This record gives sequence, structure tokens and C-alpha cells, in this order.
Amino acid sequence: MVWLARASYTVDMSTSIYEAIKKEIVEAMKRGDAATRDFARVVKAELDRKGDGRPLPDADAAKILKALRVTAEENQNAFELAFLDRYLPKELSEAEIEAWVRANVDFSQLKSPMAAIGIVTRALGPSAPGERVKQVIEKIVKG
Repeated sequence: MVWLARASYTVDMSTSIYEAIKKEIVEAMKRGDAATRDFARVVKAELDRKGDGRPLPDADAAKILKALRVTAEENQNAFELAFLDRYLPKELSEAEIEAWVRANVDFSQLKSPMAAIGIVTRALGPSAPGERVKQVIEKIVKG
């Protein structure tokens, strides 16, 4: 079980993003924190809308949270940014992605080196953004 401490909250990352947001609503209600409760409800409603009322896999939920984060950045809303950052998976650095690729991808088995992008993004999920993976693969291929 991995626990991340950010700001004054601790988020249990062994729970799905969707379930963690639902739990946050309840906890915020208990604390009397209307701002957190209300924003968590907005986030949950967006996840529900995209998932047709069913919990989304974390990879899909992370995409939605990233889109909401872009809006919060544009609006310069520090509260929303902090909230969303608590639930977004930590993105791997280029060095971490490169180490994983070198250890797990056999380029000789692929028709094209760029086919590794899909392999890596599926294996590492939202913690390895496609564009960063592409840059790492290009770097490895160039030697």
C-alpha cells in the first residue's frame, strides 16, 4: 500500500481514483469543509458522466483529472490544482521511463522501434505520458 502525503491530507493510492474521490466527499462533509466537498462532487460528477455511472479505470480517470487540471491552471485556481494533484498519479521522469524500457523492451522483436510506445504506455499507464515515452524511445533508437 502506498500513501502519499500532500498538503494536510493523505491519499491512499491503493484505492481507485474514483473510490478515493467518493471517500473524500464523505470525509469533507465530516470535517465541515464545504469547498472540498463541493469540488469533489464536481469531479465525481465528471467521472460519473464519462463512465456512464460506473467507476472508471484509473487510466481514464487520470485523463479526466488532467483535463480538469488544465482548466484550473487557466483559471489560476490554486485550491482546485492542489485538490487534483492529490489524486493524479506521479508522472515518471525520462530517466525512469528509459530505465524501464531498457529493462523490459526487446526492440529486435518489434517491426518498428516506435511500436514500443504502445507497449510502454499500456504497461506504465498514466504515469508515463505518451509524448514523454516517444521522446525516450527516439533517444534510445538514436543511440
